[in-house]
Amino acid sequence: MNTPHEPDEFSPEEQRLRDALHHAAGQVHPGPDGLAQIRRRTAASIPWWRTPVAVGLAGATVVAAAVIAGGVAVLGDDESPVVTADSTSTPPESTDPMPAESGAATSGNSPTQTEGEPTEQADVRTITVPVYYVVDTPAGLRLTREFREVESAAPAVTTAVAQLGEPPLDPDYRTLWPRGLDVESTQVEDDTIDVVFATMPELEADSSEAARMAAQQLIYTATAAAAMHDAGSATTVQVSVDGEPAAWPQGGPDLADPAGRADPLEVRQLVQIDEPGHGATVANPVAVRGSGAAFEATLQWEVRSDGDVVDSGTVTAEECCTMSPFEFELDLEPGTYEVVVSEIDVSGGEGRAPMSDTKTFTVQ
Repeated sequence: MNTPHEPDEFSPEEQRLRDALHHAAGQVHPGPDGLAQIRRRTAASIPWWRTPVAVGLAGATVVAAAVIAGGVAVLGDDESPVVTADSTSTPPESTDPMPAESGAATSGNSPTQTEGEPTEQADVRTITVPVYYVVDTPAGLRLTREFREVESAAPAVTTAVAQLGEPPLDPDYRTLWPRGLDVESTQVEDDTIDVVFATMPELEADSSEAARMAAQQLIYTATAAAAMHDAGSATTVQVSVDGEPAAWPQGGPDLADPAGRADPLEVRQLVQIDEPGHGATVANPVAVRGSGAAFEATLQWEVRSDGDVVDSGTVTAEECCTMSPFEFELDLEPGTYEVVVSEIDVSGGEGRAPMSDTKTFTVQ
């Protein structure tokens, strides 16, 4: 059995190698946010060869090779390693990623946090962001949501807001924002997100009510993205153009001053399917997750194939009468299906028609 060497038992080559490794380690100076960077890196799907450990091992190997060859490579004092933190994507949550509604943990209010234009060092990566669209319901125009996977070098909030100008995956949804939305930056400070546009977008809204819903699209999307990606716990949004507060067009609310989310029971579709996503290919058994605000927390569901109902049942959300998560599982043969989750009509047809959400998916 080998026993560890005491310092005076090192061979000359071992001693030179030991001294070289100590010297290389001395060149690394941990920053104040080192732990946070490590957590972000370990949460992300980063190739092993880009991790700090792999980089450190590669550096140590180079130094060791130089020692064994008979010399020691010494870094100059002005050459220190540069570590760039990659942004990470968080798996979608069934509940709304907003502290005030879901109780999700955030990094807290930071004095100033900027979500600006990406720097030259920023890497394009795949990031998951929540994006709020609108849908026509029996109660009028309402907000609904998709989690979008986006290739972007911009920060999370900027990426999410820019997605308002892209069409949704679900054909039942739509956006009131124009295509190719030009978002210069987003700045998160205390409890407000300042969204900076290059020019004021011309909304695709034909009424003041539609313009109000477009504003809520922006507010819900920006605040949800900030909470989901630990970019602060902002609850209000304001809009500016070229650094100056901008008046809101087309009869909507004036977002030159910070404005917050409207009551979700008044502006959101009361049934939301998050998984499976529309058009997704999934394995059996199929997990169906979402959120809903229902009487006695009870929702009903159906699974259809070629228009025929192949399974049905009810599911209970975690809480009654507020947007609360639900989940159930389906056992399905390979094929293409549509799942429908809806409110139960407790009025017997005397009140408005129930709200519902649908998703089409394929089982492998």
